[in-house]
Amino acid sequence: MASDSTSIFHNVQCNSLNSLPQLKSNQTPFGRYDELFGEERRPLEEEFDLNELKTLAAKDKKLGELIPQLEAQKRAKAFMKAFLQEKAKNVRRGRNVNSGDDGDSTDSEDDEVMVPVVLPPVIQRKIKLTRIESRSFIHKLWLRRIEITRVEGNDGNCSSLEHFELAIHNAQESIKSYRDFIYKEFYNKEELRQISTESLEEALNKVLEEKEKSGFEMIDEDIVLFMCPTVRLCALLGLKLDFLDRLETIPEDHFHHRSLCDWITIFLQNNSRSVNPEKKTSLTSELLDSIGFDPLSTTVKTIMARSSKGNTQCHIEASEWAAIFIQDEFTYNPLLCSLYFRQFPFQSYLTSSWFQLPPITDNKESENDPDPCHVNIMNFVMKESHASKDIHSKLDDFLSQSNGTTVLYHGTDHYSAVNILLEGIDLSAGKQNRDFSSRSGFYLTKNMDEAINWALCTTAKPAILVFQLNQEDLDGAKKLDLSSDEERWREIATSFRSGRRTATTRNIVSAYDLVEGPQATVRYDEATCELLWEQKPSSNQVCLISEDFAEEFQKTLHSILFLDVSST
Repeated sequence: MASDSTSIFHNVQCNSLNSLPQLKSNQTPFGRYDELFGEERRPLEEEFDLNELKTLAAKDKKLGELIPQLEAQKRAKAFMKAFLQEKAKNVRRGRNVNSGDDGDSTDSEDDEVMVPVVLPPVIQRKIKLTRIESRSFIHKLWLRRIEITRVEGNDGNCSSLEHFELAIHNAQESIKSYRDFIYKEFYNKEELRQISTESLEEALNKVLEEKEKSGFEMIDEDIVLFMCPTVRLCALLGLKLDFLDRLETIPEDHFHHRSLCDWITIFLQNNSRSVNPEKKTSLTSELLDSIGFDPLSTTVKTIMARSSKGNTQCHIEASEWAAIFIQDEFTYNPLLCSLYFRQFPFQSYLTSSWFQLPPITDNKESENDPDPCHVNIMNFVMKESHASKDIHSKLDDFLSQSNGTTVLYHGTDHYSAVNILLEGIDLSAGKQNRDFSSRSGFYLTKNMDEAINWALCTTAKPAILVFQLNQEDLDGAKKLDLSSDEERWREIATSFRSGRRTATTRNIVSAYDLVEGPQATVRYDEATCELLWEQKPSSNQVCLISEDFAEEFQKTLHSILFLDVSST
């Protein structure tokens, strides 16, 4: 029998709904919450699991002192919720809440119909993730206190904490395996498959056993950190626990102009400016440590693994991979995102088959709005090691190949792919300091593998967009072709990538509908102590920079592959 310390693995008791509500609109795949900062903070402010905390509190005095406070808060919230529900019910009946008049309502009207609720699998998994992340967060607080003790030079305490520290690290590895399993299963509609938690239970029990032996106790400072939402957020993202302390120095009116994701990205960029240029060309755990990540976190390993896929690492500065990861977490991490996602945006039950969306019947649609109904869509589950081969097999025969057509690919994530499908290409959504643009460009490539690799290394939910157009239409566009003009390519790429665009460069590029040329790679030049950008051999990219051309180009969207990729 599992011990109390492993109550996080007990199945969630449930009794009714079999699935989440279906979305109302055929063309709106995601139910989106309000995007204000306050709503974005919502996942960070959910109640702690008191039963889980009580298990740990039995082994820690300070956590034990915290439990009554949390229980009181929970009772207050429950009372307020019940009060507001009763008030709302009375208002619906047209009753004066303060009059005490019972009105003409019958007993049957007052009876509450108790409907047992079965939590859908996706909600059950979210609860399990919340609990396991809570345990991991407490472990990180304990490791922080152990490190402080070591720095303070208390040799006696340090030696007694060695076994405790080792037990925590082992437990964190077990937690990672369990977390990875839950993430892998997260969007599946089926009930969560069973996984043996015996080794994890043993690891967690070992932590509590070694904690008791060492005499370790949390102090008031640790409890303050435990109760701080931004510290919990840092732990979840793999950042150092004090990474967001600088938010306290920002005026409140300024603070609310940006989201938490934006602030984190800004702080990472600011930290990276102080990094030696020589270190910016190679992504290492030391670099991620220097800009704010916990070097022992699984996040560091994830960023390193993603960036190394498909020889894409040197395409952008090393620190940019960190910002890309953070933005993706805020979009897809089920404990952070303000979106409701299924496994796929459309018809999740249908995989490995092409389909199209039903016709739009809304008369309010403008003639210039994209028509997504002609676009072919496939939900595709695959192994990462077979990604290129499998996607080629799906597209090679499906695309009509002829001398008069050209096919271009765009690698992105699910949410961005849906936006392009339904809203059109938004050039202003482009990233800053790219090869031929800065915040105003849409990139494609003739090489399918380049698009696949970029999607796989930048998001947990990759998608491939396929555009098929007549070569005559492409030839008729105003195109700046840098494929055979390396000197001019270097001038323009360096201008944009360095962030030092000149008026001349802007004027040259703005005169065209698109720019075509090789991708850039970044390297450090020891002679000048500066970053240099060079052409990546055998690479190709096309950057749309004209709004009018992008609007017409959108009509050539032929198909979209929404991918669900597993590493095994």
